[in-house]
Order: sequence, then C-alpha cells, then structure tokens
Amino acid sequence: MNQNNNTDTYDGEIDLRDLFRIIWSKKVLIGSITSIAAIFSVLYALNLPNMYSSSSLLAPTSQNDSMSSKLGGLSGLAGLAGVSLPSGNISNSQIAVKRIESFEFFSTYFLPNIELKNLIAVKSWSAKDNALTYDKSLYDVSNDEWVRKVSYPKKVKPSDQEAFKDYKKLLSMTQDELTGLVYISIEHQSPVIAKKWLDIIIYNINESMRELDKKDARNSINFLNETSSTVKVQSIKDVVSKLLEAQMQTLMLASSNESYVFKTINAPIIPEDKSSPNRAIICILGSVLGLILSLLLVLIQHHRRDSKI
Repeated sequence: MNQNNNTDTYDGEIDLRDLFRIIWSKKVLIGSITSIAAIFSVLYALNLPNMYSSSSLLAPTSQNDSMSSKLGGLSGLAGLAGVSLPSGNISNSQIAVKRIESFEFFSTYFLPNIELKNLIAVKSWSAKDNALTYDKSLYDVSNDEWVRKVSYPKKVKPSDQEAFKDYKKLLSMTQDELTGLVYISIEHQSPVIAKKWLDIIIYNINESMRELDKKDARNSINFLNETSSTVKVQSIKDVVSKLLEAQMQTLMLASSNESYVFKTINAPIIPEDKSSPNRAIICILGSVLGLILSLLLVLIQHHRRDSKI
C-alpha cells in the first residue's frame, strides 16, 4: 500500500527533466511571445521622450538662524506686549522647503513666470535648434489654444490645480537634517527650461520669504509704536523698545541680503546628458517579462491537459 502511494505521488510530480522537455517542446511559442514582448518594449522605450534634470545645492543663510534665536529669546517679553515671535524650533529654511512644495507658492510665484503649455503639453525637445514639439491632442500651436477633450471637472485649458500636479512630478527636493543643506532639481524634456525653471524657484523662494518677513516686521513695528504711545508703565515701555529694536533688525536684514533664505552652493546648469529614461533597462525588463509570461502560459497549458487525462 505504501509503495503504491509513493508511486502515485511521484507520478503527479514534474522533475527538472520533464520541465525541460515541456519547455523545449514549446520553444517556438516561448520564443515568439518573448520576441513580441521585446519588440513592444523597444518601441515603447523609443517612444518615450528624453528627460533632463537640472539640479542645485542650497545652504541656509546663517543670518536667519541667528535672528530666529535672538527673537526667540524675546518671545516671553513679546507675549506681554501682544506680539507673536518665532520660537526658533523651525528654521526659515525648513519653512521655505515646504513652501516651495505648496500650491500657494506654485500659483503665485512659479506659474505666472512660465508658459503653461511648457508644463503640460510638451511632447519632445530638439537639441539641434532648441525647439519644443507639443502634443497636438492637447495644444494647437498654430492657433495658440488648448484643444484637449476632457470631461468635468477638468477644463479645456488646464486649471492651476491640475498644473500643480505636473509641477509636483517634475520637482524633487531633499534636505539634510544635520547640515540643513537642500538638494533641489527640476526635470523636463528641455534642459534649457529645466535650468530656467529652477532659477525661477530659487529666486522667488528668497523673494517671497523676504517679503513675508518684511510684512510681518512692519506690522509688528506699527503695532509696537502704537502700543508705546499708550503705555505708561516704564517696564512695559522697555519691553516694547527691545521688541522694536529686534523687529527693525529683522526688517534691515531682510532688505539688505539678496540670498535671504538660501545661498547657492552649486548653481543650476543646463544638463548635457539625459536623466531618463533608461531605454536599455526598459527593453531588458520587457523581454524578461515576456519570457516569464510565456513560461507560465506553457506550464498552465500542460497542467490543464494533464488534468483532463
């Protein structure tokens, strides 16, 4: 009885010789499917546009960190006078990184300085004449109008929110927690545009943070001046005087330094080599996937045939 059971078990298994025989008998089918997958992967890889990445390395300016610590030391006094000052726990550079990734920065400082069609409708770039080719199903160059066929809630002309999604795909940012150094890059079909857009981001993040701090400082100065004229207690007047001095220092620093939040260590350049796609890897993966699928198909067919016997 035991011998029969062992024989039955052995008969139901496929050893390596049987597996090789099955595969070899279907070598034409396997080769055909693998070849088709390889051809499609090559066509797909060739159809992908070259992407170029322009990058920059930024360092936080020391003045902002020092000012945060100085103002943070006066936060207790500021509370008595009704003025809110930064605590020093979050630096301006950390705020700036998150600000670059925000929709408010994109719609206010980035989008007005670029052409929307270059963000959404570009199909390819020609290195010979530095010319862009646009997707005709999205944008009609001759009539300078959008021709997309979309359904609600999308519109023929992409909205700011839709454009923001494409912006997030092209933007890459990382910040070293120890040094505070920020690596930022923009990827685009055109290396010229990638460099130009990164310059726009770096310039506008410094300017926008500068204007915000100047506005806050002016509001605080106005409030403190009004408070000083009404306060009678000398100790409170002394507090207000110190706060006024700190806010005036903030205003002067914001107005004097061009690199307000970030100073550039490695400036953006026009890249000569593409960053993606890796066509060789795509072709190899496509061929391997075709081989795996063909082997699975052959084994499934063999299993079904045996189960019917």
